[in-house]
Amino acid sequence: MKVFQNKFLHLLSEEDDIAADQQAFDAGLDAETPDGSFNDVPDNPVAQFQAQQAANTIATISTWIGEVENFIEYLNGLDEGSMNSQLNRTDCGSILADVQRSESKKISRLAQDLSSLGESLKQYLLAAKNKDHHSDTI
Repeated sequence: MKVFQNKFLHLLSEEDDIAADQQAFDAGLDAETPDGSFNDVPDNPVAQFQAQQAANTIATISTWIGEVENFIEYLNGLDEGSMNSQLNRTDCGSILADVQRSESKKISRLAQDLSSLGESLKQYLLAAKNKDHHSDTI
């Protein structure tokens, strides 16, 4: 946990450094120099394409995470609509009671595995956002 805490604190301090650098740059300009005078670098189509690809990747992974989390809630959520909730409320003599006895643990295990997948996808999403953030600052 300490590793993630240190990384998070590093990212926060890095953002503060960027803002401080911009303020120092602006303060160093002559009074007659208009804002944006040094922003005359033409757009790079390769960089724009890579940024678009990164944005598409981030959107795709975010969608996957949402779908996985929705399915986890469907399988093993706390609301009355989840499969395990419905199975735990069944009458003893019904077919669903047999399903509950034999399949409830499998449903919970599947939800746990999906949760692990969702957390792994979140790590990839964080890495993609971090890579995208660092490519913007170079």
